[in-house]
Amino acid sequence: MAMPNDNVTERVAAGAQRAVAMHGWQAVTLARIAEESGLSRMTLHRRGLGREEIFALLASDYERDFRETLEPALAGEGTALERLHRALRAICAVTERHLPFLRGLDDEADTRLFHSRERGVRSRPGYVDALERLLREGIADGSIRNAPVAETATLLVNAADRTYRHLRIAHGWSPARSRTELLALLARGVASTTLAP
Repeated sequence: MAMPNDNVTERVAAGAQRAVAMHGWQAVTLARIAEESGLSRMTLHRRGLGREEIFALLASDYERDFRETLEPALAGEGTALERLHRALRAICAVTERHLPFLRGLDDEADTRLFHSRERGVRSRPGYVDALERLLREGIADGSIRNAPVAETATLLVNAADRTYRHLRIAHGWSPARSRTELLALLARGVASTTLAP
């Protein structure tokens, strides 16, 4: 369902992020979302915004932000490894922006919103496939070691996003520390040679 891009929808998205962060996926009700949004449940109902539609809105916002942030990071000058490093930084930035929402998801919610057994990974276009292209380029230019491309791209997207979340939420690391330590480790794992710090 396409949501109108207006102030009410923005308020609902922000309120839903706060509600999920405070109460978790399972305990978030439409009443809690309305309260956090500063709106009535009737306003949400008139707009056709039930719990599932609101979560779909948050997932779509995250996916759109991910693709829009990743694309410029993949383009530009430098070796594929350098562009991969920029792409992984972009993944951390998107995760940071959506951390309140992502914090409240459990495994069931994550699977429902971002994966589909029938279609494979729901959000693959602009995610994993973009890193696959970059890995192929890196193998060709010699900056990235030869490894199974599809598996490595999937691993990198998930390792960057999920590990960043874990370091921020469970360990309380700062965004800078989480990003720096994680990206150094991931880059060393795919580089064809040892990187300078």
